[in-house]
Amino acid sequence: MRLQGRTALITGGNTGIGRGVALAFAREGADVAFTWLKQPEAAHSLQREIEAQGRRALALPCDVTDEARVTATFGAVQRAWGRLDVLVANAGIQRPQPITEMSVADWDTMMQVHLRGAFLCAREAARLMMAQGGGRIITVCSQLGYIGRGNYTAYSTAKGGLLAFTRALAKELAPHNVLVNGVSPGLVDTGFDPLSEEVKAAHAASLPLGRLGAVDDMTSAFVFLASDEARYYCGQMLHPNGGEIMP
Repeated sequence: MRLQGRTALITGGNTGIGRGVALAFAREGADVAFTWLKQPEAAHSLQREIEAQGRRALALPCDVTDEARVTATFGAVQRAWGRLDVLVANAGIQRPQPITEMSVADWDTMMQVHLRGAFLCAREAARLMMAQGGGRIITVCSQLGYIGRGNYTAYSTAKGGLLAFTRALAKELAPHNVLVNGVSPGLVDTGFDPLSEEVKAAHAASLPLGRLGAVDDMTSAFVFLASDEARYYCGQMLHPNGGEIMP
C-alpha cells in the first residue's frame, strides 16, 4: 500500500499503459481519476474495477489539447477530493507516416497531443500541488525520443520535446516539493501500436530480453516514482524497454 491515502490523475487512462497504471495505483491504495476521449465502455469498466478494490474513482472525458476542458478536469478532481498528489501525463497518439505524405495538420496534431497536452496538464497540476505543499508529476516519454524511427518522425520529435520538458519542469518545480520524473517505455504490446505482428516479432527478437514488454512490465516504474521511495528522484527517466537502449 505504498500510495495509501493519495489521489492520482492519469490522462488517457482507460486503455493500454494508462489503464495498467490506474489499476496498479488503486492496488497500492490510491484514489484514481483518469481522463478518456474514446472507448467509453473501457472507461466505465475501469471505473468499476477501481471501485471494486475499495478505492474512489473518477472517469473524466477530456481532450488534453483543449485548455478549457483540462482546467475543468482538474477542477473536478479538486472539488471531489480536495487535493491531487500524482499526475501521470500519459495521453498520446501514434501514427506512422512517411514525412513525404505528412500534412501540416498531421504534424501539428502530434505536437498538440503530446506537448500542448503535457503542458496544460502539468500547469494545472503544478498550481494545485504548489498550493498544497508538494506532489508528483510523471510524464510518459518513449525510447523513440532518444533514437527515432523511420515513419515516426513526428512522434519521435514530440517525445524528444517531452524529454526536455520533463527535465526543465523538474528544475522549476523542485523548490516547491513537486518532483517531476518520467518513464520511457519500449515497444509495449497493448494493441495500441499499429505495427504488424511480423514487425513486432522481429523487434522482440532484436531485444536482449527477447520479448516485447507487457503493460504489467511498465507499472512498477510508475508506482515507484509516485511513492516515497522516489523522494530523491528529480528530472530522471526510467527505461523499461527490454534493453533496446541503455542510456
